[in-house]
Amino acid sequence: MEKTNFLARRSYALLWNLIYSIEYRLSILWAQHGWHILFTLISVLIAVSTYFSPELQITLEPHFSSGEELQRLRELFGTLGGALTAASAIVFSLIIFAIQVNVERLPHRLFQKLGSDPKLFLAFISTFLLAVGIASLSLFSEKSWLAIVILAGIWGIVLILFIFLYAYRRTLSLINPLKQLNIVVENARKQMKWWERRIQRAIPFIQDSRTDNIIQDTHDYKRLTFFQFNPYWTSGMQQAITHSVSISRHTAETGDHEVSKGALRAVVDINAIYIQAKGKTFFANNILLDNPFVTDGFINESLEHLRQNVRIGITRGDEQQIENTFEALAALTGIYLDIDYSNEYASKTHAHLAAGYLSSAVQSVVPHNMPDVLMNGVRLMGRTAQLFLVRAKPEDIVTLVEKIAIISCAGIAKEDYRPVTQIGMEQIAQLTFNLIRVTDYEIRFAAKRLKDNALFVTRMFLTLPDTPLMSIHSTYLGPYYSGTNAQALQVRLVGLANTLLEAKADNKTARTVIRNIEQWAEDLHRAEKEIFLLAIEKQSHFVFDMMNWISQVTRILLAVSNAPACDEHTRDELRNHALWLISVLSFVPNTQETVTFVENFQMTETLFEVAMDAHHRDCEDVSAKVRDLLLSWAFEAGGHQTGWAILERSMYGLATLALVENNDQNERMLLAKIESRLAKDKAPNQEIRYRAAREIRERAATLYREGHWSSQIEVAMGRVDHQKLGPLLLNIANLLSPNTANPVI
Repeated sequence: MEKTNFLARRSYALLWNLIYSIEYRLSILWAQHGWHILFTLISVLIAVSTYFSPELQITLEPHFSSGEELQRLRELFGTLGGALTAASAIVFSLIIFAIQVNVERLPHRLFQKLGSDPKLFLAFISTFLLAVGIASLSLFSEKSWLAIVILAGIWGIVLILFIFLYAYRRTLSLINPLKQLNIVVENARKQMKWWERRIQRAIPFIQDSRTDNIIQDTHDYKRLTFFQFNPYWTSGMQQAITHSVSISRHTAETGDHEVSKGALRAVVDINAIYIQAKGKTFFANNILLDNPFVTDGFINESLEHLRQNVRIGITRGDEQQIENTFEALAALTGIYLDIDYSNEYASKTHAHLAAGYLSSAVQSVVPHNMPDVLMNGVRLMGRTAQLFLVRAKPEDIVTLVEKIAIISCAGIAKEDYRPVTQIGMEQIAQLTFNLIRVTDYEIRFAAKRLKDNALFVTRMFLTLPDTPLMSIHSTYLGPYYSGTNAQALQVRLVGLANTLLEAKADNKTARTVIRNIEQWAEDLHRAEKEIFLLAIEKQSHFVFDMMNWISQVTRILLAVSNAPACDEHTRDELRNHALWLISVLSFVPNTQETVTFVENFQMTETLFEVAMDAHHRDCEDVSAKVRDLLLSWAFEAGGHQTGWAILERSMYGLATLALVENNDQNERMLLAKIESRLAKDKAPNQEIRYRAAREIRERAATLYREGHWSSQIEVAMGRVDHQKLGPLLLNIANLLSPNTANPVI
């Protein structure tokens, strides 16, 4: 029974889904071809009724046997014809009045065009002629024409009503600002098609302006010559741009931002038409040559209109208008990236120009207390930089990234702008991740500039005092450094590393991405060291994020070095970068206050975990050097009374690491290094060593106890051979405090 009910409900749902699907497709068909379908249907009905007119004639003749009935019919047609003629005049007078009232604030030429729409005048003439035709039917006198006359009268009335409906719909379109913008764009497209035909006709008569002494390229010089002889070929499109911008500003002032946004979209569409029409006649900047053809007046005018739009929006305090203009500038940048400069190595000159206008426009908002506008502007700058990564060269993003970094620092001066800093770091993180995945170009320079700008923003933001409960440093710098944010760089790199580990050895894309990671990691430790030490100096809880970032990125580099697609040279470089990066943690100032603060964030555990991870990934050289870092930390930081038992916990970790390889030599080396450290002047004092030795002996005696450990050191101790770990711990304790225990075994 339940199965039957389920099938019935499912069939019912499928039926309605089919109905909705059919309804949706019919609505699309009607929207695209509604008037054509209606015209075809009326034409078919007229043809069918004409075909059956003889039968209709036979049926009607008996009803009009006398002249009186015919006279009444003629009077009817005369009356209807006169009434419809007057109605046509009245209806179209009202329509034209409605158009003129609704478009009176449009630019003059656009008002003139819409106010004298040829389709409306054609509809008026058609209805007038049809009404006169109906009136003229009153002149017939032969009974043999009865069926044709009646059919003509009926279809004339029907057609007049449909033309009235069409005129009404056309009027609504003409007074609808979005439809007006469509008309503007379509007119621009038609003008370009007209010019294209002229170009094709003129090209056979134009000589190529290149000479044999000039290096041949793929520029369309014949088209360029035509444009030089016809400098006003863009006047129609420039006028369309002016109309669109005017509509945008007017509707923004009235609060209709939907139409204002549509007008700016029209500006973008017209620019796309222009670029397609101009073809391969664009030239890029060349540092060696001054080419007058680089400057494009149409593009400059479009960008200048939008710059003024931003200024007007700022003056009026209209945030929506400003954001819409930002989006238009970003869209224009994307359009200009498609320009064909006839050279794959040419700079994207006009896209850079538009991106410069966008970044300057966003920067101009900073003094005006519009945080939401600024956040959206920074997002758009980041998306624009992503477009450069996809369609241009990596170094093309540098200017935008620098602007993003500068604007992100606004959060330092003003608390309301701190989310802007967060968005800026988010964009830098996304750009860094996407840059690493670029496979067609060298990324070294762009990667360095991204790291420099991330360092710049972080260093500036760390000058603010941190808050104890919710760290503002961790919150607003988190999109780049956080280990818990799913969109942060660190988490994305983990996913990428896992993908690279699954790639085959002959995967060229994986090999390139691994090489990119190596280039990005080059000198990474320098920036992270500066930030880490600055965070310690400011006593910021951001130290925890930095320690987690450093350890996690170290693990990522070690993991990638083991990928099947990683070549030997890149593997060695990755491991060197990983070692340099984790070594940053060894630069903690050796004062009691600093050591206590840093150990609050589990420095000992962090070093142990990295050493253990390096061992598991067969990076024994790295693991050995990290063990040395842990040993140094044990004796330098462990010499202070911190309450964190740094010395004994470090000894637990070192003993465990010595045993995981199941190599007796590691145990002897560890004991020798401990003895050497104790012999130095800076070794922990006897009281600390005595206390540590006592705790270690107690722990050696209770290795078999079970517990729910939060410490990774304790977890690892539970997994090694306790038969070896116990004596090793006792030997370490005896070295630390030989006067309170048996001699070293």
